[in-house]
Formats: sequence, C-alpha cells, structure tokens
Amino acid sequence: MDRYARQRLLAAMGDRGQERLASTTFVVPGDGSFAAQVEREYLTRAGAEHFAAPAAARPFAHAAVFRHAGARDFAEGAWHALAQLSRILEHSP
Repeated sequence: MDRYARQRLLAAMGDRGQERLASTTFVVPGDGSFAAQVEREYLTRAGAEHFAAPAAARPFAHAAVFRHAGARDFAEGAWHALAQLSRILEHSP
C-alpha cells in the first residue's frame, strides 16, 4: 500500500506533485527549535525527503496574533511548511 495514496487522489497533488515533493529540497532551520521540528514533521509526513538549512532567519508575519509562545512556535512551523508545500504544488502541471 502506498503511504501517499490519498494525497495522490487530490487534483492539486496527483502523481506528478507527489514526485516533485519527494525530489525537492526544502529549507528548514536546523536550530532545533519547536517551530523547526513542527515544520520538518509536516514536510516529512507529506513526503519530503531532502532538507537544507536557511542562510538567514525567516520572519513569521503572524507572530503577534498568538499570545502563548508554544502556540506561536507551532503555528510558525506549520505556516512555513504549508507555504513551502503550496509553492511546490503551484508549479506542478
């Protein structure tokens, strides 16, 4: 059974999108922060296999919305992961 069979059924993903996701190198901080762990986990579960560390810190535009640091860190990781996935899928024919 293919781990990503349900994702492949989505029109936005398909076989081509899943292959592209597996072959792309995603930029995830290697600082061990909770946000980086969440981001890597989301991408890995989606099928990402290759990671690289960014040259500089990336801003999280929505940080002020979150009152608690744990929620803010989780949201930051999820937001960065979903933004990268969105960019990859936008370019899949």
